[in-house]
Amino acid sequence: MNLPYPGRPSGPSDHVHDQLLHLPFPAAAPRLRILLTGDATAMGTDKLAYSVNPELTALLVYRTGPGNYAGVVLDKRHAQVWGRTKQDLWFTALANMAHDRFQGYTLTSGADTDVHVVSGIDWPGTAHVMRLPDLVRAPLPFGAVVMLPDSNTMIYAVLRSRRSLPMLPFLHQTFRPLAASAPPVSDQLLWWRDGRVSGMSARPTPDGGVQIRHSPEFSRLIDHELSP
Repeated sequence: MNLPYPGRPSGPSDHVHDQLLHLPFPAAAPRLRILLTGDATAMGTDKLAYSVNPELTALLVYRTGPGNYAGVVLDKRHAQVWGRTKQDLWFTALANMAHDRFQGYTLTSGADTDVHVVSGIDWPGTAHVMRLPDLVRAPLPFGAVVMLPDSNTMIYAVLRSRRSLPMLPFLHQTFRPLAASAPPVSDQLLWWRDGRVSGMSARPTPDGGVQIRHSPEFSRLIDHELSP
């Protein structure tokens, strides 16, 4: 299967960026997407984006063509011209991505939850972390953990109980070879819960495991919410 070429998000110098300011919203809306990137500080403060943390940012973009993954990063002027809020544009992009094809496979982790590997076909697989419930199609009371080894690949596992936790080293072992050929989108362990994504430092240990710096919220989940 031939995948679109993974192009870059375009900056304000691209001609299409200015053309968008004269494009009616109904014409632009079908091409809105979400794209994940690392530190977006260099792009300035006017971009339509949600920062997960200093190392990971979700950008609102206008897809420039069906043959690649390139997109123009939207900024506050577009929301103003189109008479829409950032949230309006975000949900439009999420709705569009529901029609973007992806492919994947499932790995047995040995815990009470499987590890899933997703690659995008029409749009980068990493962006689907923002619409994870649509992929899982099951309740996510405790959320899911996610890793992003490259721009087109997402690895995730649903958290079900404390018996899910032995899956974490396996998930990281799955991540490592997929991230070997180029820097990953993020080397953090991401935790999706109730529409919110947070990141935690994850480092391999000499014995093949993983050392995770739990956030206070994740520690609280383990200690007080997950059943044995």
